Amino acid sequence: MTGRGSFNALRLSCGLASIAIIFQILLGALVRLTGSGLACPDWPLCYGLWFPTETALAGIQSVDYSFGQVMLEWGHRLNAAVVVSPLIVTIFLFAWRERGVSPITAQLSIATLVVLALQGAAGGLTVFDQNSAWSVATHLGLALLLLSLVISMFRMREMSKFNWKTRTHQNSCQVISLLIGLVVATMVSGAVMAKVGATFSCAGWPLCNGQLIPNVTDSGVVFHLIHRFLALMTLIGVLLFACWMHTLRHLAVLVILQILVGAGVAMIYAGNSVTLHIAIGVLHQFFAVMVFAALVWLFWTPVPASSVGCSTK
Repeated sequence: MTGRGSFNALRLSCGLASIAIIFQILLGALVRLTGSGLACPDWPLCYGLWFPTETALAGIQSVDYSFGQVMLEWGHRLNAAVVVSPLIVTIFLFAWRERGVSPITAQLSIATLVVLALQGAAGGLTVFDQNSAWSVATHLGLALLLLSLVISMFRMREMSKFNWKTRTHQNSCQVISLLIGLVVATMVSGAVMAKVGATFSCAGWPLCNGQLIPNVTDSGVVFHLIHRFLALMTLIGVLLFACWMHTLRHLAVLVILQILVGAGVAMIYAGNSVTLHIAIGVLHQFFAVMVFAALVWLFWTPVPASSVGCSTK
């Protein structure tokens, strides 16, 4: 397969890989929210088993988690091994065939293989390091990097049609890069906040424990406020630049929804609805990933001069 057919296969692989990676990130959020991160205490096996059945686990005295928690953690690993990894390898093979037409696509495909390997190692390190906050943050950060590379490869052919050296395109890329950085920082801080047990350190929203200026001597409150602050900076950034870049206006709605869902996590806790809290927490992560993916997509989208400026037309 060469030429147009190979390119279409590459785009299809990138699209499927993007979906698989997003699903993997959401599975990770579900594992974290249900406290299942160490439900499989070894790696790459789970209690020394390739397939941890309920019958097999019943004979192991050291199992301190429910079968459902074990399946969540094992399913998280399984999706990475049998869905994400083969798709990344497939992307590399198709991109390598296109190296004569698009050398940068081939280079990016090599980068995806490297990041995939690092991501797998980070997953193992997370287990060996007892699910520490920094290892979880690294694991999530690498997943987002992998997603950004795959989306970039999907958009690479369109990029060649435009002059990216114009001031308009340079400025838009700088703005979107800043917003991507804020989104990543917000998501990573959220993962750290959850791992240090600070998710509910601030009950209620927008106040924290009913206070505008809460007790900052509590480290949990500090971690929680950092996450809220970064989310607020992301919203302000999107709203400010949406005036200048019209393509960001729809994204502003998505960011607002993401923040409101996050507020729901704090408010629902007051009702002690654990199941609903988990569902809202996964939805919160979903919106965050969608904002990130949309920004990466927009980074590679040419911005016509007519769509720049604060005109109300």
